[in-house]
Amino acid sequence: MSEYDIAAGGPTGPSEFAPLPQREAQILAWLKSKVFFLLAIGVGLQILVLVAMIAQRSRPLVNGTTVLLRVVPVDPRDLFRGDYVILGYDFSRVPSNGVEGMPDYQQGSHDVAGRTVYALLVPEPDGKHWRCERFTASRPATGVFLRGTLRSWGRAEFGIESYYVQEGTGRTYEQAIRSHNLSAEVAVGRDGQAALRSLQIE
Repeated sequence: MSEYDIAAGGPTGPSEFAPLPQREAQILAWLKSKVFFLLAIGVGLQILVLVAMIAQRSRPLVNGTTVLLRVVPVDPRDLFRGDYVILGYDFSRVPSNGVEGMPDYQQGSHDVAGRTVYALLVPEPDGKHWRCERFTASRPATGVFLRGTLRSWGRAEFGIESYYVQEGTGRTYEQAIRSHNLSAEVAVGRDGQAALRSLQIE
């Protein structure tokens, strides 16, 4: 290699063996040119996740079975929080006979929180409302059922425990709950996922 080649940066040119500060500047310039593209990808992924979550929650409303469930007070002192009415059902608390197929529940284990539980629904004699017939740890093969989660000893949640109401109407629903005159219209998917359609004051 001649002195001229060395001075000029060698046969491969100066870009491959650029001084360190120059290479850092090149990398920084490249990142700046790509920052909008990278931000667009990040925002797009977040939007896709949100859309997927909304679609998952709304799926029962599209193709689910609609049932009418009686609403009962969970805590008579706190039925209304902001713009949401707090709802309870006869299956919000697991009965003393426990969960079918979950022997450690019957034995009083406190490690059942977080487990999936299914509430099998059957029509009431009035032909209008539905009630919980039994709890099971395995998904029922047939029938209408709700999929929920054990949160604490004796309590289960099914994703239908709160409902957004218009401003100024919350107290009306609260009074209906206290009087046991409120029912929830619920859409139930084939997998047991539930979504609230509306509240009905009887």
